[in-house]
Amino acid sequence: MEFKKLTTSVILGAGLLISGLITDAYSAGAYRHTESGNNLGFKGIGPRIGFVDPQGALDGTAEVGVVFDFGELAPRLKLDGSASFWSTGRNYRYYNGNHYEGYDWTVRDLILRAGVNYRFLEGDWVPYAGGGIGLHFYSWDYNDAPNYNNNSDSQIGIYLDGGIEHQLSDAWTGQMQLQSDFVNLDQTALLFNFIYRLQ
Repeated sequence: MEFKKLTTSVILGAGLLISGLITDAYSAGAYRHTESGNNLGFKGIGPRIGFVDPQGALDGTAEVGVVFDFGELAPRLKLDGSASFWSTGRNYRYYNGNHYEGYDWTVRDLILRAGVNYRFLEGDWVPYAGGGIGLHFYSWDYNDAPNYNNNSDSQIGIYLDGGIEHQLSDAWTGQMQLQSDFVNLDQTALLFNFIYRLQ
């Protein structure tokens, strides 16, 4: 019950934060439409790598993936997305009545995310924050585990992120980002994104 209350509070808080950022972005200067009517499009793509710490007794592990830049919804309010993957597990030992035995348990998470991030400043080093929705595809593998079968599940959660962005060259932008996903298996990650500008 406490987990449901916490999740509801986080969702409401994230909604208020994103609404406030959108309002601020529009009030900062009426959105300047381009000939196509907005500044959206496939603007950039690049690799993501980082360290993710899932909740509970699971060990932290590497998260790898791809990030996307889909342009601006409003001044300094950017639409982005990502596809990433991580896998971790544990070795469990148990007593079967005669001696100890063990089995390996592995959980994998393939995540598709889409959200918005607000750039607070313009310049060489740009702090940003935001959030969005993540679709998680979980799989659990139990090797030689008694009374357990391999299974999989998909769940929708939300995430909040924040970090700093720096223009590495004319074509490349780097980001250092802290991200927290709120889903059945909560997770926090320190991520490094490298985005190649297509437009």
